[in-house]
Amino acid sequence: MSKRVIITVGDARVGKSTVIKLLLEMLVLKRKRIKVYSHDTFCVFKAYENLVPIEHFNLLNDETDQIADELKNCQLDIIIIEMPGQYIEKITQYIESTSLFEVVVRFGWKLTFLQPISQRNNCLDYLNQIIETASNNANYVVVKNYHFSPEFREYDEKIPKKLLVIGGTEIELPPLHRNHYQMMDKLVKPYSECCHDISLILFLRSFIYQWIKKFQISVSKNNLAISYLGLD
Repeated sequence: MSKRVIITVGDARVGKSTVIKLLLEMLVLKRKRIKVYSHDTFCVFKAYENLVPIEHFNLLNDETDQIADELKNCQLDIIIIEMPGQYIEKITQYIESTSLFEVVVRFGWKLTFLQPISQRNNCLDYLNQIIETASNNANYVVVKNYHFSPEFREYDEKIPKKLLVIGGTEIELPPLHRNHYQMMDKLVKPYSECCHDISLILFLRSFIYQWIKKFQISVSKNNLAISYLGLD
């Protein structure tokens, strides 16, 4: 079992917060000690504030020093960091300027990049820049988000071989209708609790339950993903 820093980089509406929320619930069941840093406002993770500590940071104001300090924290197993894709240049500069790879190793952590992708080209641009910056200094889990598209042609043509060389892996996020997301957001509850909320009709609760289970199965049948996401 290793301590993990899990970083996800991407634009809004690509599935970053959704994947983090689903992963949080799996980690909590494993009794992992977790902290989340988000560049977004608290509201996106409001339903999870009672499960794990969540802090806001501003990448543009150099507040990420607090993350470097957190690596010395012996009370944590997992640190999850959500970063906006539009600042990819600043993100890579930060990684290099803080010698993040060396610092992570020094304090006994391992680093994972968790990258949701859709059909949008910028998802691949971010992934390529991250791989170019981190190379073999990190592990990689790509999440194919089927909410946006049933196909990933450009990704399938350009990335899998590169991912294989660096020891990365893929998991899947099944599609879920926009209305289901909106209903869960209105409840302001963790996804797993939405399945039991009787204010939603049984059909919707069942659909949400199956959606969560499919994601969990995609992870649990992948030994690399289990390790890279701190679920071991």
